[in-house]
Amino acid sequence: MQKLRVATVVLGAAVMVPAMTEAVTLGHTLAQISGLVNGLIPIVLAIAVLVFFWGLAMYLLNSTAPEKRSEGINIMFMGIIAIFVMVSLWGIIRILQQTFKVDQAKPIVPEVIQRGYN
Repeated sequence: MQKLRVATVVLGAAVMVPAMTEAVTLGHTLAQISGLVNGLIPIVLAIAVLVFFWGLAMYLLNSTAPEKRSEGINIMFMGIIAIFVMVSLWGIIRILQQTFKVDQAKPIVPEVIQRGYN
């Protein structure tokens, strides 16, 4: 488990460092991070859908083994929870963006920081 954490940190640093060296200001840095997160959201949602269908396949293909069917039900349930949480958060963030008139393309940077770096 410890090796997995170290590998994740090293991989994350290897991906983020080149992207952050191109970012000149805080606004550019926030835009880089925003672009990375926006690219990962559909991937994570697709993984949750695949987990659900994996559980469904386990449930349907193991109709004779009750413990395998139970495991399939649990995997389907976790997939549904993951999809629900992601779509709910997506909706809440969208409502907040529309309420506060926040454009999703521009990061919010305080004026003090903008004056100092622009």
